[in-house]
Amino acid sequence: MNFLDRLAIPESGEHLELLRYLLVIVTLIFIVYTGIVVVASTASAVFDWRGRKTGNKTYSMFAKDLADLAVTSRGVLLAIGVLPLITTILIYVQLLYGMKLEVSTYMTVAALFFFVGYYFLYSYKKSFHLDSIYSTFQNLASSSNANVRSDVATDVNSFERSAVASRIKNGRRSALLFWIGTWIFLGTTRLAFTPSRWAHPTLASVLFSGETIWSLIDFAIVALVITSAAILFFFFKFEHGIAINADDSYRKYVRSLVLPVGIAAAALEPIVLFFEIQNLPLTGVSNETFAVAGVAMFVALILVIMFYLMLKDSSINLGSYAFVGVVLMVLAWTAKDEVAFHYATRAQDQRLDERYAAMVASLGPNVAQPARSGEEIYNTVCSACHRFNIKLVGPPYFMTLPHFVGKMDSLENFISNPYQAVPGYPPMPKQPLKPQEVKNVAEYIMGQYLAAKKAGKAQYTQ
Repeated sequence: MNFLDRLAIPESGEHLELLRYLLVIVTLIFIVYTGIVVVASTASAVFDWRGRKTGNKTYSMFAKDLADLAVTSRGVLLAIGVLPLITTILIYVQLLYGMKLEVSTYMTVAALFFFVGYYFLYSYKKSFHLDSIYSTFQNLASSSNANVRSDVATDVNSFERSAVASRIKNGRRSALLFWIGTWIFLGTTRLAFTPSRWAHPTLASVLFSGETIWSLIDFAIVALVITSAAILFFFFKFEHGIAINADDSYRKYVRSLVLPVGIAAAALEPIVLFFEIQNLPLTGVSNETFAVAGVAMFVALILVIMFYLMLKDSSINLGSYAFVGVVLMVLAWTAKDEVAFHYATRAQDQRLDERYAAMVASLGPNVAQPARSGEEIYNTVCSACHRFNIKLVGPPYFMTLPHFVGKMDSLENFISNPYQAVPGYPPMPKQPLKPQEVKNVAEYIMGQYLAAKKAGKAQYTQ
C-alpha cells in the first residue's frame, strides 16, 4: 500500500528537476552519516567484545570512541540521520507519484530499522559513560579513606553488571538493524530506477537482485573509506579531536589500524564500482553516468595516496583533506545513482508534467501556463527515446536532422504530426506539446546539430 502517495501532487518539469538536485544533497548527507554509523557501530561492538574478553583497555577505549563518533548527540542524530532519510523518502514518493510501486512502503520499513537502530545505538553510547561513572565510584569505594556502606557498593556493582549486559545487547542490535535497514534502502532505490522490475516486485526480489547485492557490496566498501577518513578527522583534527588527550600508544594504534583499512577499501572502490555499473539497467546508462562514476573512481585513488602518505609518515595528518575527499567521492557516487534514476524514469517525468499541466488547466481558463524551453522538453520528453549520436528507441538525431536543415517548418510539422520516416524504427507517438513548445524544441535540437556539425562531431553510431 503506497500510503504516502496522498502527500504528493503532480509537479512541473522544473519542480521535478529541483527535487532531483535536492535528492542528491540529502542522499549525500544520509550516505556519509550512515556509512559512519554502520561501520562504527559494528566495529565498536566487536572491539567492546574483544576488550571484555581479553581485558585489553585499548580495545575498550576504541569501542567507546567509535560509539562517540557514530552518535555525538541527539541533535546531530536528528539533523543528519533522521531528517535526510525522511526527506529522501518523500522525494522518491513525489518522483514516483501515481506508479503502482511499493517503494514508499519498503523505504518506510528501512526507516523503521534505522530509527530503532538509532535508539539502541544512543543507549549503547550512554552505557559507556555510565561504565566510567561506576568505575570512578569503585575506585573511590576502594580507597582507604572512603566510608561507603556495603549495601550501596553491592547495588552499584549490580547496576554495573546490568549496564554491561545491556550494552552488549544494544551494540549487537544496533549494528544488525543498521545493516538490514541499509540493505532494504539500497534495494528499494535500485528498484526505483529499474522499470523492467516494476511489474510485480516483492521484498525478496528487491533484496536478492543482482543490482542490490552489488550495491550493498559497493556501499560496504564506501562505508569503510568514509569511516576511515572520519576517524582520522574527528579523532585527531576536528575541535581538537576525540582522542586528542589519549596517550601516544593509543593514537599510534588507531592510525595503524585505520590507515591500512582505508587504503584497501579506497583501492577496491573503483573495481567494485565498475562492476556495479555493469548491473545498471540499460535505460539508466548514459555518458553522464559514466562521467560521475569516473569522478568517484578518481577521487578514490587520490584517497589511496593520502592514506598511504599518512601510513608511511606518522607526522603527516591529512585527515581534513581526506574527509573532504570522501565527501566529494560520495557526492559523485550518489550523483551516479541519481543520473541513472533520472534517465530510467524519463517517461514518468513526462507523465507527471502532463498531469501537472492538466491540473493547472483545471483551475481555470485564465491560469497562465508558460511554454517549456527546448532543452527542458528534450531532457524530459525526447531523450527517453532519442539521443543525438547513438541509436536508442528512435534514430539518432545526427541521422535525421540533416534532412531538415533550412526546413524548420517541416521539422516543426513533423514533431507536431509524426509519422514513420526511417525504416527499422517505430513511429514516434504524438506528443502533447503546445505550438510554442514545438518551435522551442525544434530550434534546440537543430541548434545542437549545427553546432556539432561545425565542430566536426556530428557523427552517430548504429
